[in-house]
Amino acid sequence: MDSSRAGRPSQVRPRPPSGSRPAPVRTRPLAPSPTRLSRHRQIDRRRDLPLVAKAFLALAIVALAASIAWIGSGGIGPVVSGIAGSFGGIVDRIGDAVASQSPTPAPLVTDVPTIPPPEEPYTSDELLDVTVTVPTAVVGQDGYSVRLWATPKDAPRTIVAEVAVGPTSVLVIPGITLTAGRNDLQASIVGPGGESELSTVVTWVLDTVPPKVTIISPKDGASVAKNSVKIRGKTQARSTVLVRNDRNGATASTEADQDGLFEVTVAVGTGTNPITVTATDLAGNANSKVVNIVKGSGKLLVKLTGTTYRFKASKLPRNVTFTVSVTGPDGKPVKGATVLFTVTIPGLEAIVSGELQTRADGTASFGTRIPSGALAGSGLASVLVTTDDYGAGTDRQVLTVE
Repeated sequence: MDSSRAGRPSQVRPRPPSGSRPAPVRTRPLAPSPTRLSRHRQIDRRRDLPLVAKAFLALAIVALAASIAWIGSGGIGPVVSGIAGSFGGIVDRIGDAVASQSPTPAPLVTDVPTIPPPEEPYTSDELLDVTVTVPTAVVGQDGYSVRLWATPKDAPRTIVAEVAVGPTSVLVIPGITLTAGRNDLQASIVGPGGESELSTVVTWVLDTVPPKVTIISPKDGASVAKNSVKIRGKTQARSTVLVRNDRNGATASTEADQDGLFEVTVAVGTGTNPITVTATDLAGNANSKVVNIVKGSGKLLVKLTGTTYRFKASKLPRNVTFTVSVTGPDGKPVKGATVLFTVTIPGLEAIVSGELQTRADGTASFGTRIPSGALAGSGLASVLVTTDDYGAGTDRQVLTVE
């Protein structure tokens, strides 16, 4: 029954249907307040797509159509095969990489070899055997070697040899060629981990030039009266100087100083003494010079000799020759001295030579014949020498007749 009045709803709440839940209460929604709406921005909902999106969509449709046409023509086969092949290659490379994983890196070579320095760096040998001391850590190890570096004078450093390390720490590298002058040598260890630093520089000096020898005093042919003579000269610094008198075999030695000067005394004998001065430098090069020294007695020296001094009376006559040697006070031969020989034999008249002159070597000779008829006994051979500068001198020899 409708209880509304004039079209307005009744103020009486209708009874809910029996046996059911109450009907929901209908409420009128309220509009939000203006202040609340002011906090939010109105969402602009566009119904059409942007221009860029539309262009992209068109290109996608064209590409899709081309792909469908290409697949329909059978072009997909090679692509699939290529992709499969590429994938197989990638798999193979991954397998190889897994199967051959990188080994542990070799340790760096930190130990440095050494080259023992020579006792004397100067040498005249162009070929050199170099000894290298190898670090204990690499002795006998495979893959390690000794590299030898050389730096000649005014030249860059270069590798001159490389030899594998041996079972001991001492390694000899033979036949290294040196250049004239200074040669700086260094060594390094080369191994799987690289190359070590270079060793300390060791120097050899190749010298093949003999030293010059100069005799300062005495002058060649000088005379002395003493039993020894002092030789002064100059040669290469620190050279060994050996002096030998070829007349009597006397020797003496010394070492030249830093300026090459030397002084040495050697014994001399009467007469001419050929003295050989030999200088040997640090590299072993030698050079010699000869100086002649004459030792005098301080007076005129006359010496008589004969081819024989004994005769048998039964074997006379017999030829004989007498020779005189004349030396001045300065020890030099006297040329042009006047000589007279006299020979006396028991039972015979005296035999006298004519006046003779000494030759350039200070000698004069007289040959005669001892006749038969001599008696047994002692005779005499004598010589008289007269000089303008040194006066006169004599000598004699006893003759025997049997």
